[in-house]
Amino acid sequence: MRRKDDQLDQLRLGESLSTAQLRRAWREVLVQLLPQLAPTSRHYLEAVEPLEIEGDLVVLRLDSSFGRHWVAHRHRQAIEALLSQSLGQLVRIELVGSDQAPPSPEPTAAVHAPQPSPPADLPAPQFNPQLSFETLIVGHSNRLAVAAAQAVVVMPGKRYNPLFLYGAPGLGKTHLLHAIGQAFLQRYPHSRVVYMSAEAFVRDYVQAVRNGCAEAFRNRYRAVDLWLMDDVQFLAGKERTQEEFFHLYNALYTANRPLVMSSDKPPRELDGIEERLRSRFEQGLCADIAPPDYEMRIAILCAKAEREGIALPIQIAEFIADKIHSNVRALEGVLTRLIAHSSLYGVPITLELASDALRDYLVEVPPCEINLQTILAAVCEEFGIGFRELVGKSRRSDIVSIRQIAVHTARELTGESWLKIAQALQRNDHTTVMHAYRQIEQRLPRDPQLRETLNRIRTRIQRRSRPL
Repeated sequence: MRRKDDQLDQLRLGESLSTAQLRRAWREVLVQLLPQLAPTSRHYLEAVEPLEIEGDLVVLRLDSSFGRHWVAHRHRQAIEALLSQSLGQLVRIELVGSDQAPPSPEPTAAVHAPQPSPPADLPAPQFNPQLSFETLIVGHSNRLAVAAAQAVVVMPGKRYNPLFLYGAPGLGKTHLLHAIGQAFLQRYPHSRVVYMSAEAFVRDYVQAVRNGCAEAFRNRYRAVDLWLMDDVQFLAGKERTQEEFFHLYNALYTANRPLVMSSDKPPRELDGIEERLRSRFEQGLCADIAPPDYEMRIAILCAKAEREGIALPIQIAEFIADKIHSNVRALEGVLTRLIAHSSLYGVPITLELASDALRDYLVEVPPCEINLQTILAAVCEEFGIGFRELVGKSRRSDIVSIRQIAVHTARELTGESWLKIAQALQRNDHTTVMHAYRQIEQRLPRDPQLRETLNRIRTRIQRRSRPL
């Protein structure tokens, strides 16, 4: 009788025994490694495919070039140690891959097939090639929005229609719109795509009315295959434009044409937008984008530095990520300023230079000393409980949830060890706080209220912290 492991690891067609053993060893590595890691690292490691083992060399495939850099820099030693243990021999790893996306299948009969050519009066959308899915850093703050955006491209008009993206400025809504548009055109090269801001739509409509071309305006936009609109909140208070957009929306939605819109607020909070429009925005999926966490901020900085061809020391990325919490634009602005200073003055990138680059960005959020005590105090204040109750023995579900939030916030903002966080909560076993962190990580993608709570706590911490 064959053992269970043999059944799980049956040879694939044309596969060697050593490769099958490598697949099993890689699964064991993930089981041991993933629970200890933050979302960005888990995202990249779960995308790794073990290819082959030749002598002491294990070849792993990861298509993202930044992902390869991230895994090699942060996790190479741990991976090599665990693989060596599982395979019973010392091994080293090599990360390979191509950043070329796999060819997309032809659209099926169930998917709306775009028309062969765009109308002459429909200008080609102007997309930034840097704002693609490949350059997007994914974390728990944007995972739902990214997955929904990719689904719109794969099954246009059938999945999440409309898709409504919302979040504070600078968190990546425009990046996602550009990514959707470019991926859609790659998949359906002759499709008709409109990407515009709500402000541009208003101007275009007003001009059409003035010139007596309202009917041509309607015909032009009702013939599109993908509608992308940024900053929908700009339609507020413009009744005639909202009326026109309402009818355009209905025409596209009825024809199963995908619609994707972005706003700084969810539909229900859009003052000055008619109820009939707000309700239609909620017909599909509303996905919020939250501020990036600490590790995601580091990943964003390293990815931008790589695109710029700059070797950014990891300690510099960590320093900037620790000081800028608000949005992606501010992070990239600091890095652009830092690179410019380094290039103009011919000096290396140092912590002192990074401090100078940060100066203009810290008017509203000064550099603060954030420690575990500050964080626990802010959590107690947020939920109206005492410190003794937070660190006590109570197993009430509400108290347990608050402790988990405290653990997650402490880990994200300070990067302290599990042991130190456990000691701050007067716990002897650090595995308890590791479990608490994972519980919050699992809830975050599907719990917008939890994300809002974590953001409020972060704001409290900034207020309570004293300037350095």
